[in-house]
Amino acid sequence: MLKLFVISVQSALPLCLAVSILLASRAYSPRERRTLARITWIVALTGLVIAALIAWLRLNTTVINVPTFNAIVGPVMFLAVVVFLVAVWIFRDRDLHDIEQNWHHRFVTISALAGVLTTSIFYGFTYFFNIDAIVPMGSSLAESESLLRLAGYVLGTVLVIVASWGYVVSAARVPWFVRTAITSIVFIAMIAPRAILLYQQFATRRMVPRSKTIFNWVLWIQEHEATTQLWLAILIAIPGIVAVWTHPRGNLVNPAQVRLHKAGQISRRKFMALSVASGVVFAATLTEGKRRAEYVPELSPLEPTVVEGDYVKVSRELVSDGHLHRFAYDTSDGTEVRFLAIKKNEIAFGTGLDACEICGPSGYYEDKGKVICARCGVMMNIQTIGFEGGCNPIPIAYQVTADTVDFSVAELESHASVFKR
Repeated sequence: MLKLFVISVQSALPLCLAVSILLASRAYSPRERRTLARITWIVALTGLVIAALIAWLRLNTTVINVPTFNAIVGPVMFLAVVVFLVAVWIFRDRDLHDIEQNWHHRFVTISALAGVLTTSIFYGFTYFFNIDAIVPMGSSLAESESLLRLAGYVLGTVLVIVASWGYVVSAARVPWFVRTAITSIVFIAMIAPRAILLYQQFATRRMVPRSKTIFNWVLWIQEHEATTQLWLAILIAIPGIVAVWTHPRGNLVNPAQVRLHKAGQISRRKFMALSVASGVVFAATLTEGKRRAEYVPELSPLEPTVVEGDYVKVSRELVSDGHLHRFAYDTSDGTEVRFLAIKKNEIAFGTGLDACEICGPSGYYEDKGKVICARCGVMMNIQTIGFEGGCNPIPIAYQVTADTVDFSVAELESHASVFKR
């Protein structure tokens, strides 16, 4: 669940933050608000539907090539964002919601809608593509592990949407220069690394000159991806703080104005609290949460075996403690065939290869009494180890003597191909 929560925040944050910035920068008169809202919904949903369709095609067909997608959609998105940034700086400190809208207002609105469409497609693709990780290989959405992953993904998305909503409200309450500066910084933080990666992709295809400096930047970006996203988590809280700090002050006499002033102050403080809390949650998610989610315990060391005749023998006392034990047998062609054993109850052991049909020879480890696949993270029901299906270890036969649990050399030899992948 934590892993999918982190993935959700990582993929939803740039998407929702970009869209929220663009929404906060639209220009319209009060009487055009509903009309523009409908147009915005249509544009945003169109972009998200296109992104979802492209992600589906990428996951289920060979039609979509990700580098090609980035090479086509990326420059269009960059251009739309640059035009939008030029528009908001040219617009300067004019009122976005003047009753009389002129060409400056239209320019900002059209460029913002173009940005909504292109960023929804570009960042939406990553968001929908990552949904595939919700259901582990060989599993289904109805299983508990999948439902926990889905809950983590939905929770991360909802938190990002709430924080982005807070950004939109707060941004409308800050001075023009602060809002525009934050807008520029956020977009630079989001698109500059993507632009550098895209340039390197074009350079690899010899479409643009190669640059050692660009290559070094690419390496830095790849090593510090979480750092760039951490900046987004911090920047999303700034408008809420600035909105409280810049709240108009003065000696008000009219009781109605006093009540309105207090209500506005309370509202700004609430959104500041929301912004700060969101920033803290996202910062924790992208640092400690990411570290915990990506942590994979080391596989336990291989334990001793004895080969006697046609059997590989392990100590019955050793494997009777209820914990996972891993062993290995070197076949006649030098292949190391790993296998495991765990006591399930007083009369039966769970035995199998340290590999499965789905994830291959990635191995299994024990964590907090659970047997877990090292590749996909699926938890095994210990009682099902020794049976086929899902991500269970490939079963192997065994026989029990008074002192040992014995495995057939011939059967282990027959499984050598599993460990040659």
